[in-house]
Amino acid sequence: MHIRLPLVFTLLLVVMSWAYEVPNARVQKLSPNGFEVSIPDDSGISLFAFHGKLNEKMNGLEAGTWSQDITRSEGGRWTFRNTNTPLKGGDTLYFWTYVLKDGIGYRQDNGVYVFP
Repeated sequence: MHIRLPLVFTLLLVVMSWAYEVPNARVQKLSPNGFEVSIPDDSGISLFAFHGKLNEKMNGLEAGTWSQDITRSEGGRWTFRNTNTPLKGGDTLYFWTYVLKDGIGYRQDNGVYVFP
């Protein structure tokens, strides 16, 4: 039995449309110093990784100034927290995140957040 090429492409598109997408990260400034980056908890997530730099663009998938694996959620969110970095308006956080969900890794690249 031969499967026609258009059918294979259609099936591939359907499977790709079901693929998990890493949620957009929420960035929040903490007081008096620091910030947190988080995503909502979702069934099947076993790891959330954050990699970032302040006021300096990331060079691809480099580790960055901050590079941490978070292995459990808190309060319904997977959260990276930094409480040491003083921030001022206009500081820019460049980052990428990685999520392990149901044993498969997914990334969200080129994150940028400008602190108010």
